[in-house]
Amino acid sequence: MVPAVALVGPAAQAAPVGQGFTVTPSDLAYILKQIKIAEAHVRNTTSATGPCGALVGNGPNQIPSPLVSYGLRTVDGSCNNLVSGQERFGSADELFPRLTTPEFKDAEAVPAGFPGAGSATTYKSKQGLVFDSEPRMVSNLIVDQTSTNPAAVAAAGNPVRSQGNEGVVPCTTDPTETTPGVPAGCVPSHETLFMPNVTTDVGLSPPYNQLFTLFGQFFDHGVDLTTKSGGTVFVPLKNDDPLIAGPDHVQGNADDLPPSQRFMVLTRAQNQPGPDGVMGTGDDVQEATNTDSPWVDQSQTYTSHPSHQVFLREYAMNTGGRPVSTGRLLGSADGGMATWKLVKEQAATKLGLQLADRDVLNIPMLAVDPYGKFIPGPARGLPQYVTDSGLVEGNLANPVPVPANAKRVASCPTGVSCNEGFLVDIAHNAEPKPGLVPDADSVASADFASQPAGTYDDEMLDAHFCAGDGRVNENIGLTSIHQIFHSEHDRLVADIKNVLTNDTSDTGVAALPEWKLASGSDGWKG
Repeated sequence: MVPAVALVGPAAQAAPVGQGFTVTPSDLAYILKQIKIAEAHVRNTTSATGPCGALVGNGPNQIPSPLVSYGLRTVDGSCNNLVSGQERFGSADELFPRLTTPEFKDAEAVPAGFPGAGSATTYKSKQGLVFDSEPRMVSNLIVDQTSTNPAAVAAAGNPVRSQGNEGVVPCTTDPTETTPGVPAGCVPSHETLFMPNVTTDVGLSPPYNQLFTLFGQFFDHGVDLTTKSGGTVFVPLKNDDPLIAGPDHVQGNADDLPPSQRFMVLTRAQNQPGPDGVMGTGDDVQEATNTDSPWVDQSQTYTSHPSHQVFLREYAMNTGGRPVSTGRLLGSADGGMATWKLVKEQAATKLGLQLADRDVLNIPMLAVDPYGKFIPGPARGLPQYVTDSGLVEGNLANPVPVPANAKRVASCPTGVSCNEGFLVDIAHNAEPKPGLVPDADSVASADFASQPAGTYDDEMLDAHFCAGDGRVNENIGLTSIHQIFHSEHDRLVADIKNVLTNDTSDTGVAALPEWKLASGSDGWKG
């Protein structure tokens, strides 16, 4: 008889970081060619060539045809299409194209308790208030996965125990109950239902999970961001809305939502000025601007505006005492993303620019090339603000505040206040709105109700992460996806240096000097 032997395999080994994505010297030779095309684009652009014309031609480091996909992506997505007249296709700050003719429908009458109660409202209006309960009704039918939603009950395939007239079929009494008061196979009312995670191709593809959802939000934030206006949509809650009954799910008692709060509020997209060139008049055009670069170009990480990117790069001082990019993204010592506090600190200590908290809402414009590299000033080699009266260079000895006449990244029609900020989603008590001053304490708090009148929590604002998209702090899951791409960028910077330094082939040896500015400690800086 042969004794039984336990078959034990080797211990599982962790896969090397970055396994499956290897950058080789030949890859880097190709990338270097694209970098040289971009550098030639910047060097040769004049008023005669226009913003994209220097890219195309038969000269060294030019693209031979508008149909050849060479070069690097500009930060704002322009010059991706080099056919004459189409250079701005897919760039930031362009109107959303429409596939169909818009139809602006009538909404609901102003409910009791609001000024003008009983008067009609419509989406045809160019400004003012619209009342429409349908967005919440649709949301409840599609998103609500509790037993209060008949659609969710049908999708789950579970009978649901009724706790009143909620429109669901009550379970029959069953002696095998495992949960007190709930028959076997039933789900208590108002609790989340279990729905099998089956893909729409009958399960042939792997199922989705919550990470898929979070990445989907991250991906969407890389292609569109609508500028908002003062127009407001009030969404009244229907009498059977689960929010009205309060935590105990029973209507008519003390924890019900007060009638004065039974609505949600949305902001309408900003219109465009009509022929008179002024916003807020009858000829306004109901079209919206996309402030993102809509290409799949990682604008969530690298921004959609070159001036914005300048502030998110990490800088070191070279032997001449001037800031040069390290190639890495600005971040904390532990590898975390930059915070608003870090952005301000680096701007002051490395770039000579003094950002104030109010600048978080509207990024100042800098003299910068299309690829996010600042144009150094003539006096100190520091970045320069673009103002109505010329360029203003930073100063390390006395950091320069944003001038009152500085241009901003946002391009606003006459009569409109539109912002493109470092942050879009900000904690309610941390937003530096006009007229507010920092509070007197030194503690970050999320307690909006206790925020002293006339103040904002500057420490809480300082703690917000800054990334290529200002919605990075919208939820912690989204923030984690941003962190992954931030970390991967910095990992690849180190990996590329390693490949170039250690490759002994003719390709690697020849390329190394072209990647480094000079020998010595400054070689990799810039």
